[in-house]
Amino acid sequence: MKETRASFALLFFIIVAHIAYLLPQTNSSSEITQSYASTTCPGAIGDARSTNLLPSKGTLIRELSQPNAELRKNGQGSYSITKNPLFVNGTPTNVTQIQSRDNRWTAALTCADSSKTSWFVGGTANVTSQSKLVLVNSGLGDAIVDVTSFSENGPGATVPITIKPSSEKIVRVDSFDPGANRIVLKAETRSGRVVGYLLDERVRGLNNIGADFVAPISKAEESLVIASLPIKYGGNNRASHTLRIMSTSQVDANVSIEVVSPEGVFIPVGFDDLKLEAQQVKEFDLSEVDLGSKTFALKISSSAPIVAGVQTTVRSGSVSDFMWSAPSQSFGNVALNLYGLEPTVTFVAERVQVNVNWRNNRGKEFSKSLIGDEVLSWKVPPNTRLISFTNQTGAKAAMNWISRDGVTHLLLAPGTNLESASKPVADIAVIQPTR
Repeated sequence: MKETRASFALLFFIIVAHIAYLLPQTNSSSEITQSYASTTCPGAIGDARSTNLLPSKGTLIRELSQPNAELRKNGQGSYSITKNPLFVNGTPTNVTQIQSRDNRWTAALTCADSSKTSWFVGGTANVTSQSKLVLVNSGLGDAIVDVTSFSENGPGATVPITIKPSSEKIVRVDSFDPGANRIVLKAETRSGRVVGYLLDERVRGLNNIGADFVAPISKAEESLVIASLPIKYGGNNRASHTLRIMSTSQVDANVSIEVVSPEGVFIPVGFDDLKLEAQQVKEFDLSEVDLGSKTFALKISSSAPIVAGVQTTVRSGSVSDFMWSAPSQSFGNVALNLYGLEPTVTFVAERVQVNVNWRNNRGKEFSKSLIGDEVLSWKVPPNTRLISFTNQTGAKAAMNWISRDGVTHLLLAPGTNLESASKPVADIAVIQPTR
């Protein structure tokens, strides 16, 4: 009986082995592909001039409102648009947008891909406010963004906003918390592919106060660095600074503020133990603080997650404008087309070591190594076009500049991310068994 069972078991094993051999053999394999995410730039706001500084003449673009149109080469490198947002094919080089109103203000932003959460520390909802939140949906379906406002009065109601496919929606900031002086907005994308931009524009009667884009903050943190804060622009025209800050959690926070300058690193008197009530926006005037005579940075440490920004007001000659400076993040490599702009770039780290490569308007190439401690500022040479920065020590950086229209600030950070996808690879063995 045992011999019979053993024979059946052996026979069963032989049959299974033959079936497995005769079945088609398949090999599961895939190929990883990588590409940079596309970015979107907002359309011109109001009667502003809007110019996009693209990586090259060969950069592929189309108007966002025409999703079925073929991407085309821009042919210029500097592309002016009117009301329609711009869709830019993925590229490792940043796309920068400049919006200006003649002799009134200038504002700069880095065109970005979609974002899940964005904090905007800047803007107002009082009688001077012309501030606008711009939500750009590059997806092919409706998108929903939940916007929560915070002010000196605390948090407001969350407002859901729907944006149609391949379009932008502009919402006045004073519709969220009318009359509030100090605004912080939180925009959370519930569905869709959305990127948000905030333009803080202010007028008093017929008089211009100024305007600037407020750079988004992806998340609240307990330690922030705000770089490239100027002391003066030409002659004795000094800039004045106001720090806006908020604890985003449900608990109060203790905050200290450190000035990082080429002339020294110190905590001003009275700024070593500031109290922040939970989710209430507070401002600190720095005009009475001796900030030195050179471009500086602020390091902010908190006992709870915070968001912050600095409003800098400048009056120099015919220019009367302001700019918003947001916290910087460490970066590896950043490249952008300055198209002749001459900003001052400031790097902040215990040890700064950055390699810079640039090309001028005649195509001649240059390079330089920037090395220093704590804070280092460098003015970009005239007629610079494409410029790239390679960060060796994790420094945080930003830039600012003045033009005949006004002043503005731009973070030095990548505008898009490298995305990975798995691409299946066909195997002939799937339909033809191997022997």
